[in-house]
Amino acid sequence: MSINAHCGSCNRQLLLGQLLQASDGFRCPVCGFAFAPAYATVAPGVAARVMAAQAALVTALAELGSMTSDRLRLDQATIVDPIANALPQAEAKEPGLARRHRAHWWARGAAIQPTQTISHQ
Repeated sequence: MSINAHCGSCNRQLLLGQLLQASDGFRCPVCGFAFAPAYATVAPGVAARVMAAQAALVTALAELGSMTSDRLRLDQATIVDPIANALPQAEAKEPGLARRHRAHWWARGAAIQPTQTISHQ
């Protein structure tokens, strides 16, 4: 099973499974954006656990459903809502918007310079 994700910087779609190699630094394979800079060595293991948990949950629900048919109906909200609530909410709806709110290191503290008009007479 795959879990789709989007880069918070370039907004490209990727698969969580693409981030499982600790040597890759848990970065976007397209733009190199670091998803968890302070946890780059442990985040791939956590991502693998998320994928395993998703597969186990889907498999177990299918097994239980085949055993009980329509005699037992699980409340979908009690399964889906805790998962949805655990996911971080996206702040930006546009590609790259999260990045634009931070000043680049070379622009921090720099004042806007007035433009000069040079006339050639």
